[in-house]
Amino acid sequence: MSYLALRSGEYPVDHAPLVRTQSGNQCIPQHYLEFRHTLETVEEVVSQTAYSRRYPVFVSQDDCGIFIQVGIIGPDNYKLRDIEKIVFGRRWRVEPHLPTSEIIQTVFLALKKAREHEIREQFILRFQDKVTTPFNCHHDLPLMAHLSKGETSKRHHNIAELNLSDVIQSIRFDGVNYNINETLNLTNGAFVLTLSAATSHSDFIEIYGPQLSFVVPNLDPGTVLHTLMTELIRLSDRHVDEGFTFDGFARFSHKVDPLHIAEMSATYRAGPSKFIDPNAKNTGTKMPNLHKAVKSMNYDVDQKRIPTLSNSSYATRLKSDLSELGIEMS
Repeated sequence: MSYLALRSGEYPVDHAPLVRTQSGNQCIPQHYLEFRHTLETVEEVVSQTAYSRRYPVFVSQDDCGIFIQVGIIGPDNYKLRDIEKIVFGRRWRVEPHLPTSEIIQTVFLALKKAREHEIREQFILRFQDKVTTPFNCHHDLPLMAHLSKGETSKRHHNIAELNLSDVIQSIRFDGVNYNINETLNLTNGAFVLTLSAATSHSDFIEIYGPQLSFVVPNLDPGTVLHTLMTELIRLSDRHVDEGFTFDGFARFSHKVDPLHIAEMSATYRAGPSKFIDPNAKNTGTKMPNLHKAVKSMNYDVDQKRIPTLSNSSYATRLKSDLSELGIEMS
């Protein structure tokens, strides 16, 4: 019987039990491990993930610690020539005590959000003969908040006159224009809207297809635009679900049966008494020692995650809000 070796940065707690897998190997489940990750061990974990060469994943370190950062390779929007460049997304911090599985999931989430950021920037709406990107993440939020006061969500007269067909035809998404192909009224009052791509050459066509169908509560142009953006992001997320792998395994693919995951969880997260060999010496003393070691490890990890609050007015207000909920923080 072989033993599935621990990965770099993983260490068993005292008296950690061995579990026999269906293949006949032995392993130590993750919840009986503690983690002391370094730049090198995080690189090793990330090197086993895969998605797309156009979204390289970087692992680096600065004065604040280790971080993961996704690069996006695409056309340079500021150049007239057809050249490509790489831009970098936000930094995702990796704590040394983060479980290996959570590091993998951090890469997964970082890829999704990097793609979402690009989708929001690629969604162009021609308005008053100008190119706008109303869903991008770089708008001046303090200014928007200031302008919204007293105006609620009212539209100016020239915006209100736009009909849905005009709005859809003013959209350009990653080089693709859309037309309304079909509108189906459902019995609950909602609508199924189907858009057809008027352009066939686009990297996103492979993901989104030549047609998009989605349900909207009404045909108000603003509501349709919000719903369309939500659908584009959903389809992008699904692409990552199916394409992202760790060690060749597409954990988040819909081909992975949730019932199989439930069965695995029930088996490998069972109480330690199920795993310890009843013929082993001093079996009776292992159980309380194991429980104590796991409890101590979890407590230490939780303590490290508590943020330090300053004496600012914001921190004082936050403490007050938490206190009303019965939570005290120093």
